Amino acid sequence: MTTATLTELQTERARLKALDARRELEEATAQTRRADDLLRSALAVRALLMDELRALPTRLAQAIDGVHDETRVHYLLSDAVHTLLDGIGRRAEAASSALPEFGARFRRGSRPRALMTVSQWADKHRWLVAGTNAPGKWRTDLTPYLRDIQDDLSEHSPVRTVVFIKSSGVGGTEAMFNWLGYVMAHLGNRDLLVVVPSLELRDRSFNPRLSKMIAENPPLADLVSRASRSSANRTDILEYGANARVIKAGANSADSLRSDHLPYVICDEVDAYKWDVGGEGDPMTLIENRQRTYSRAKTFLVSTPTVADESRIDQAYQRSDRRRYHVPCPHCGDFHHLKFGNLKYRTEIAEEPTPGAVETKVVVDAWYACESCGAEIPEGEKTTMLARGRWIAERPRVKLVRGYHINSLYAPIGLGLGWRQIAQKWVDVQGDTAAMKAFVNTYLGEVWREEGDGADAASVLARVELYTLASLRAARQVRRLTAGVDVQKDRLECSLVAWGDGEEGWLLDHQIFPGDTATPEPWAELGEFLRDARVAMVCVDAGYNTSMAKDFCAGKTWALPTKGIAGMGRPMIEDARRRKQRLRVRRRQGQPIEPIGVDQAKSLIYARLKLQVPGPGYLHFPADPAFDDEYFAQLAAEQLVKRIRGSRVFSEWKQIRPRNEALDCLILALAACRLATPANGQTRSSAMPDRSAAGRENGKAPDADLPLPSDISHVVADADAAASATASDTAAQVFAAMMAARAAKSRGRR
Repeated sequence: MTTATLTELQTERARLKALDARRELEEATAQTRRADDLLRSALAVRALLMDELRALPTRLAQAIDGVHDETRVHYLLSDAVHTLLDGIGRRAEAASSALPEFGARFRRGSRPRALMTVSQWADKHRWLVAGTNAPGKWRTDLTPYLRDIQDDLSEHSPVRTVVFIKSSGVGGTEAMFNWLGYVMAHLGNRDLLVVVPSLELRDRSFNPRLSKMIAENPPLADLVSRASRSSANRTDILEYGANARVIKAGANSADSLRSDHLPYVICDEVDAYKWDVGGEGDPMTLIENRQRTYSRAKTFLVSTPTVADESRIDQAYQRSDRRRYHVPCPHCGDFHHLKFGNLKYRTEIAEEPTPGAVETKVVVDAWYACESCGAEIPEGEKTTMLARGRWIAERPRVKLVRGYHINSLYAPIGLGLGWRQIAQKWVDVQGDTAAMKAFVNTYLGEVWREEGDGADAASVLARVELYTLASLRAARQVRRLTAGVDVQKDRLECSLVAWGDGEEGWLLDHQIFPGDTATPEPWAELGEFLRDARVAMVCVDAGYNTSMAKDFCAGKTWALPTKGIAGMGRPMIEDARRRKQRLRVRRRQGQPIEPIGVDQAKSLIYARLKLQVPGPGYLHFPADPAFDDEYFAQLAAEQLVKRIRGSRVFSEWKQIRPRNEALDCLILALAACRLATPANGQTRSSAMPDRSAAGRENGKAPDADLPLPSDISHVVADADAAASATASDTAAQVFAAMMAARAAKSRGRR
């Protein structure tokens, strides 16, 4: 056997290498096309494209001929463009006979993504495996009222915001997850933000349900890493596909809402969101800022409502086109949306084995009464009625915001409570205000409206008058000026009030001093304003930033820190003896804080706002930009409501809108008026010591500090009994002057 030399081995290696290179060259040559063939194919495709573009306007016009509904037009145009692109690809392949593979690749490149709605995707891909009433393949036909809600969220729908105000048990959560799956699996590479009320709820409820849905649906499972410790599977972010994310945030965390800009947002149970998160404002504003750069952004708001004037979902619904699901009566064929008032039921007294036990009513039958023909509709007809139902908009001119409202009467048979069970729930909550509120929210999907005493903002606004402090002084109506200061995190608000005989009050100004109230700047501005106004007394709310409020009042005999104390039986101001005893003890412990009985103060203010005749107790408001619609809305922000707890009936003040600073400031100004007048009828020496001197230097007489009655409980009764008087200024004059003032005057501090 002859051993090959090194030279021979090197020669053989070079030969084999040359053979590989020749083979690669032959393969490349076989795949190479002549330049003239490529040019002819490209020109043929170009000519085809130019012809199609010239014909495009005509084809699109033909596609929507005779159609006027905006949504329908949008869908038809999408279908037409989809068909056009698919046809161009096929014709391009046929036109490039000189180079067929060129046309084939062009066709693959121009093939559009299949047009699919959210409901179509869910029907094709969504599975419900465990823990549901209807396990197995998702079927939109079981909940037909969800079809339009979901399809408005499809990529080719023109709708930008979908509002779903609902009761529990009607499939709102599943519709939300269907859209989430649609974005992940069908659209792909699209970021989506999901906001739930809190981070704790996100970790405890939303994340497990999302993980379960992904595990049960193969199209989603293939997009997500299954490694338990993968960075893509975090509690706050789910990464999927090539480069897309589902960002999971809590409305109680401003940090979690500071995501990058993204096109799609789901806001779940928005009525549970705080109105101010971390002192940075409304979380909905933070969320909207994330979508500003996207012209085709979509937002899905879904929630059970809460209290009227505080419900985010109801406010959003009122701004939408307001749709209700109308179903036909099986007897007369008229369409109506199901109302709880038309649900009829029959009860029987349950047998009680224990003598003397409380009677229990049991609903034994329930049906729906058609509001057109009055016929009784059994619940067994509901499936057919739902299948034939349709959404009807109350405000069809609103195009981009769709609002859907539905209650538990629509819950499909077997997937929610039946009519008899709902009627039983209603019977059970009678006599319990809290339980009735929960029923109205949870089963009817309606806001709860508190019924009670309060003020109407519009009627108070109509009382504005033309006056100034100078005109009041000229008429010798002013006895004292006081102020009330409400402290918030980012601002101080102050109302200035002139008081006359019998605590007749004239509002003079309402100022806002912006800035962090933990810093001295807004307090310095407030002090300057009060000194310029020469108030006799100011009450400062010390319930927030207590140390800053006490520091401001320290050394000022005309300023008192205060704290509101709840309780209908607590007087607004302590009697002189009790107050003297308290101050004797508290002054040893530092700056004392005056307790204000806020419940009685609110009752007094609202009683005075109902007075029709100027005089003792009457409150006047000027035609001034400071007293705008928002001011009067804040003034009427609370109502006295009756509560039932067991056999006990009690009253309490209920805040019916988020902001009430105007009311708080007026209460504090009234408290300052009373605290400036001791029981002996002499003016407090705590009035600003330099007032008289400053007045003499300016050539003005100081305000007369006349005693005011310590008890004016008779004022309201006397005023109500007085005859009505005609105001000197007509309403038209007042409002014209007010609007002129608002247009002419700019307030630097607002």
